[in-house]
Amino acid sequence: MTLPRVHHAAFAILVLFAVGCRDPATVEPVPATTQAATPAAAPTSAVPTSAVPTSAVPTSAVPTSAVPTARPEGAGGSDVVPAAVADAGAPRSTQRDPAAATGLGPASLTPLSDEQRTVFMAGEADDPIPVEIHYVQSNETRHDLWFDFVADKGGAFVGVGSDQSFTVMAVQRAEFAFLMDIDYRVVDLHRMYDVLIRAHDNPRALVDAWHERNEASTGAMLAEALGEMDEKARGRLLRGFVTARETVYRHLERVIARTRGGEPTTWLSDADNYAHVRAMYQTGRVRMMPGNLAGDRSLRTVGAAARALGVPINALYMSNAEEYFKYIPDFVANIEALPTAPGSVVLRTIYSKKWVHADLWAYQVQQLDDFRVRLADKKNRSRNPMLRYADLEGELEKDTGAEGLTLVALERPAVR
Repeated sequence: MTLPRVHHAAFAILVLFAVGCRDPATVEPVPATTQAATPAAAPTSAVPTSAVPTSAVPTSAVPTSAVPTARPEGAGGSDVVPAAVADAGAPRSTQRDPAAATGLGPASLTPLSDEQRTVFMAGEADDPIPVEIHYVQSNETRHDLWFDFVADKGGAFVGVGSDQSFTVMAVQRAEFAFLMDIDYRVVDLHRMYDVLIRAHDNPRALVDAWHERNEASTGAMLAEALGEMDEKARGRLLRGFVTARETVYRHLERVIARTRGGEPTTWLSDADNYAHVRAMYQTGRVRMMPGNLAGDRSLRTVGAAARALGVPINALYMSNAEEYFKYIPDFVANIEALPTAPGSVVLRTIYSKKWVHADLWAYQVQQLDDFRVRLADKKNRSRNPMLRYADLEGELEKDTGAEGLTLVALERPAVR
């Protein structure tokens, strides 16, 4: 389903997150080998209530490493997080001391201190926005095109949509993740993943937890783990599980089977990627929140938290959201509020016949500081003119050697 072009700026924000997930009929079929698999019974033991995030969903809401070119001149150097400062919060995944070896996952993550946790969870979020379609799955399949630009960068990840964010933050070996969406069902889905990822130590077990055979046991696990939630919100989330379960299960079967050139390319098809995502949840490093890219709270809260923790936003994943809004002052202020490092990038997908697609989408990487500089120029009023001017200035590279990948103010990294 191709969503209609939205011309009215106010309405554009209401449909902000059509994030790369058109109609389920457009996604690739479930491989026969995985369809035929008989899932194991999900564990009957529930996750402890300590697994419940400390920030509750508002009760009114329901549902990889190249260093880019240097920071552009005049890009507001005060927002850069120097390496020395970036190490002041949680330990950097690429600069671990021997004591971190006792941590979890491939990046040896350790639980946040009480002080870090308070800083991480502080600040307001945007209100959810009613939407007609709930995108609990994505039909973007080529996030591997971005891996060379995010791999092992650590720092913080900010992303919209459902589980596609997990693949990027895993390859990034992110230390913190802010997962946001305007749709209450997507936020609720992330709260389900929080419980279920903690409870299952391997990708196959997690996928099987969504199978019809395990609906009762998984539902009971969610009900117990989320027992401290507001009763209305908890009931809404559990009903959402029943409604979305089959769609999510079929989607996850595709994700766990996805490879490229014989190599795993997702958070479920790569055991190390899953281990990192799970470690992030186990150590309290994932924050789920309602969020509107063009709102006036969530992204500014993210920026304040990341700055206080001393970590840069090394990857900002917006999917195709920019197709549905202009670069209004609140959006510009939100991007300006994010602390960055010289290697920070914006990740976006584009649906247009004018672009070469890798699947249903064209994939693009832009230096985040370059994006911030362009947003300060009022002629760049939305994504399309911004990219048109970047092309005229010779900063848009379309011939990257990878079909469906384009770069803005970046160079293609050497083969790793």
